[in-house]
Amino acid sequence: MLQPRVTKKEMFAWASLDFANSGYTTVVLTTIFNVYFVTVIAADIAEATFLWTATLSFSYLLIMIASPFIGAYADARATHRRILFLATICCSISTIILGFCGPNNMKLTITFIVISNLSYAIHQNITASLLSRIADLRYLGKVSGFGWAWGFIGGVLALLMSLWWMQQTFVLPRYLSAEFDQQILGSLVLTGTLFLLIGCLSVVYLKSVVILPANNDWRHVWQNLVFNLFRLKSQHDIMLLYLCIFFYHCGIAAVITVSSIYASKVMNFSIEEIVGLVLIVNVSACLGSFLFGNWQDKVGHKLGLQAILWFWVTTIVFLFFSDSKLMFYISANLIGLGLGSAQSASRASIAYLAPKNRQAEYFGVWGLFVNASSVVGPLSYGTLTVLLNNDHKLAAIGLTPFFLLSLALISQTRFVTPR
Repeated sequence: MLQPRVTKKEMFAWASLDFANSGYTTVVLTTIFNVYFVTVIAADIAEATFLWTATLSFSYLLIMIASPFIGAYADARATHRRILFLATICCSISTIILGFCGPNNMKLTITFIVISNLSYAIHQNITASLLSRIADLRYLGKVSGFGWAWGFIGGVLALLMSLWWMQQTFVLPRYLSAEFDQQILGSLVLTGTLFLLIGCLSVVYLKSVVILPANNDWRHVWQNLVFNLFRLKSQHDIMLLYLCIFFYHCGIAAVITVSSIYASKVMNFSIEEIVGLVLIVNVSACLGSFLFGNWQDKVGHKLGLQAILWFWVTTIVFLFFSDSKLMFYISANLIGLGLGSAQSASRASIAYLAPKNRQAEYFGVWGLFVNASSVVGPLSYGTLTVLLNNDHKLAAIGLTPFFLLSLALISQTRFVTPR
């Protein structure tokens, strides 16, 4: 299942990188801080959801520009662990600083959302690029699924810590004494600290994974990228896969970004109910990652991706007709299963098709497409809410074309015999 000389301890350390960074996405981007931003920092104005999605979209634009260069540089100089260490420190500290932001700190808040999300994306891309150095080619889906599953458990832990903090009563300085600010402060300090400790320890235990410098000039990455992906016939299939991943991640990115806002605005969930819901969804996502990764290795990457894309189309339609809290809980858990499966599938599929000695570069390109989708998807949803007078149900059903486009693209993609 693993590459020669890679131990189970090292595989666990690699998976723990997902464990560490999942708390950031769960608490900051998905569950707690996004609702706080819309309702408190942006004062719940009509354009609040659009402002949140626009801020994230700007950060993803920066990520799009940086990812290919950083990936190529990591391959050329074999600096994967050093970049992981720096990204861990930067994202965790930025997350803690966000805990001190309030309604009068809009510029500061936007600045550190951008910095933290940029650091997180770099961490995610470099982590993904190590997959083929950890797992045997025949078990990419299984190992990738394990990583995502362990990552979702990390998200659950960060949420449980946040929920515990919200139920406590502490005497804080007067300028931090407002109840909701106190909850945000504790949640983000705990989340950032968890990322810092687990992330740094994981990098230390990865020290014996063999990473050799690639023979490429990272300074000419865009020239190489254009040549490799658009001029070489052999890159046709991975280009189709990149486009497929781009479109379905548009839909997924929108769901991740606004799920808590949807629960708050459409279903009238309180912050405690939202935390409880996301806890359950993370368990579903963990299950989806683990089970789908094994199934993907057996049936093949193409059939696996087609199955998960049809699952997403069905789930979005079911969400549209979910009027009760019970139906919404069912929809949310279906989304969790689809989220875990789709994320595991994309990472394993790229690792399968990309040249082994240039994985970080190709995952940098993967990051470019994923982060481009994180611009287009949430911004599309935010624009729809403005055009549809904040009708989140219609905005949600407007995400289905993204998944249908991905289905059309994956049907044309060939997953050739492993190199």
